[in-house]
Amino acid sequence: MDALPPLHIEHEFEPVPALFQSMGTGQPFQTCLTCDCPLRQDGTAYLVEKSIKNYPEANLQDVIFEYAMCLTCAQKLREELSVDSKARIEAFFAQHVDLVARREALLSLPNPLNLDNWLSHCLVTGKPRQACSEYQIYAQCDGPDLVYGYLPYMISDEALEQMQELISPHTRQILDDFMDTHFGLPPELRALLHDKLVLI
Repeated sequence: MDALPPLHIEHEFEPVPALFQSMGTGQPFQTCLTCDCPLRQDGTAYLVEKSIKNYPEANLQDVIFEYAMCLTCAQKLREELSVDSKARIEAFFAQHVDLVARREALLSLPNPLNLDNWLSHCLVTGKPRQACSEYQIYAQCDGPDLVYGYLPYMISDEALEQMQELISPHTRQILDDFMDTHFGLPPELRALLHDKLVLI
């Protein structure tokens, strides 16, 4: 995914919608999870990630974790991951996803900035979001706006499980430490987060 052509965003943005705001505060994310830098100024690029569990029998959802991270911190974390893990993840995406064609197809729809269209199916498997017991959603934002670039997208539980198998013990430890540091839980609940794959 590093070799994607650069984007020239003109009108492909809108105010950050509720789905990519903090469930904890009911407001847009204000600061980077890692360095606490402010995120709401125009020109400040950052990522938002949420892990969501579906309870279809009760027609409910729960956010397992959520965060916003500036691109500088995201790049620093990515550099800590093993070269092999990054290469395998890159190859996995290259095999299953054409992000350029996907973006062009979505932007050609009558309502190109309809967030539901961008998140309706797993980026990798095509599994419908409503059919997932758990899934993760990702967005890139710029200050107060959500940017429709190669993100936003959704990754299903099945795809996340496949990707878990691609990462090295070193990378697994880095990600576990990240989860412990920022989403520390009692020991009996820690395994819940350690089963999640943070995608930077």
